[in-house]
Amino acid sequence: MTIQHESPVSGRFVDSAYKLEADGFGAICTSSIFSNILPHFRDYENYLAELRQSPVRQKIVRNLLKKNRIVSAEAPTRELAEIFCISQVGACCELFQGKKIPISELNRKGMRLLVQQGMVSLRDIPPIPLEIPPDQYSDQQRELLAALNVIQNLDTIRVAQVVRQLGLVSVKSDSIRQLSFVAGNGYRDLFAIHTVPRILLEDSSSGGILNFDILKKQAAHAVLINGDPIYADHFAFLNQDQEGKVLALNMDVGQALDVLLTKQGESGLGQPNLVTGLRIDERVIPNVGDFLRQVTAVIGQSADLFLTMGAGNNQSEFEGRLRYFDDLFTALSRAELKPVRILMHKQGSLEEQRNGPFFGNIEYSTYQILHCKLLRKKLENNFRL
Repeated sequence: MTIQHESPVSGRFVDSAYKLEADGFGAICTSSIFSNILPHFRDYENYLAELRQSPVRQKIVRNLLKKNRIVSAEAPTRELAEIFCISQVGACCELFQGKKIPISELNRKGMRLLVQQGMVSLRDIPPIPLEIPPDQYSDQQRELLAALNVIQNLDTIRVAQVVRQLGLVSVKSDSIRQLSFVAGNGYRDLFAIHTVPRILLEDSSSGGILNFDILKKQAAHAVLINGDPIYADHFAFLNQDQEGKVLALNMDVGQALDVLLTKQGESGLGQPNLVTGLRIDERVIPNVGDFLRQVTAVIGQSADLFLTMGAGNNQSEFEGRLRYFDDLFTALSRAELKPVRILMHKQGSLEEQRNGPFFGNIEYSTYQILHCKLLRKKLENNFRL
């Protein structure tokens, strides 16, 4: 089953998204927390490694998860607020990559002005019709698509850092064998999940300049699955360009997993230890039981499951995604696999939830994260192959 569920992209949409993210970053910069978290970005990987070894952080995480293993950003503890702030700053390293910004300009007005200046050439580009395949985009449309990729990557970096700071995913990228569902064009799965943010302080006569950068990392191997035929040529390019590090399958989920299982048997292709689905569309993934059975067939003895959901195109789609996450969380809990669910939106009615993302806006933001350590033996006992 193939679902076309992306909305037309315009210059005004991307301009608005850039300003919104920059404004949020500027707000953090003027808060008391910024000076405390900024040093973490000199060597972010080392910072995460120290967190994993910290008994204090382990206790904090246990306290955050003690209420049904559901974490909400609506009324965060001080520790959880810090985690979200660090994740937002890390994400904005993507937005400001390559820029050197004077510390004196790190405020909401300064950050909005900075991105506004960079969007002058894109702001008035009309929406790109959905029926135009990417290989037929004009130069201007390609530039707009690249700007959109920054926003999509930014959101992915943000949620990936939330999960890593909580210690839920700790495997280093060069040891990851990844299986990605609903992979879009694959860039978020191949790069954004593994991106390492970096901010270096440079001395100057005016009081200091921050140099923003990202370190691009990649899994040792990744299997990408997306059944949308619009990506056929792009996936063929990835299979050639990535020199054996990527297997991009432009086919339905069930067929793709059959192909993967065959390749594991015939060529010794490694078993995934990270299973991802970014902003999943539950209509292209089998029901929960089938999904878990199929995943069990291809993973090793254990694997991290990392799924996120967005708003969908309307309230009905949003409700469908919530229901899918409910069903998956229940099934994994019954299998004693201790899933974690992170809510990044307001509570209340369905409409209030969908209209209330705490980060970004309704079109591209992650609303919930679901993580679980999949254990093959428990999966086999509960979801017979």
